[in-house]
Amino acid sequence: MNGLKTIAMDSQNGNGGFNINVNCPGNFIAQSMTFTAPIYISGDMQHGGFSEEQIKAALEAVVGQDKVINRQWKWAGAYWYLRWACNYPVDIKEFCEKIDAMQLDIASHLKCQYESIRKICKMSFMDYDPKKMDQVKYSRLEADVFAECRGVVQKLAEELGKTYLPKE
Repeated sequence: MNGLKTIAMDSQNGNGGFNINVNCPGNFIAQSMTFTAPIYISGDMQHGGFSEEQIKAALEAVVGQDKVINRQWKWAGAYWYLRWACNYPVDIKEFCEKIDAMQLDIASHLKCQYESIRKICKMSFMDYDPKKMDQVKYSRLEADVFAECRGVVQKLAEELGKTYLPKE
């Protein structure tokens, strides 16, 4: 089962805060967190506040000739970002299956394929949250691939950021 399995909330003694215990697969590390201010949660929790339609539109905007994902292996950058920011599967095969199930309107030679990204998705920098780019560690041998994946992350984040802009 993907996403959150359980969330338990308990009111603190008189301070209005909550303890939230999260038990889920993926990127959560903390076993419990304490908040002492109001908590506002909006959007789709499973995908970092983005709907499947928003993610699909963002992916279609970055995949293609003369776009940031112009070769199959560059899907590794999308894997890196979506895994951390939108709670997409950590398992590379599951990620590719999820992307395939979206039925993106892209050229068939650019579709996400496990064999094209599996080695890249196991590089050391993939274990770092891409939202903290300045802290990401990578080897000299990974520098070129890191730079390409970083470009994919930045463009995908930019496209998803457009979903929050007001419509005129």
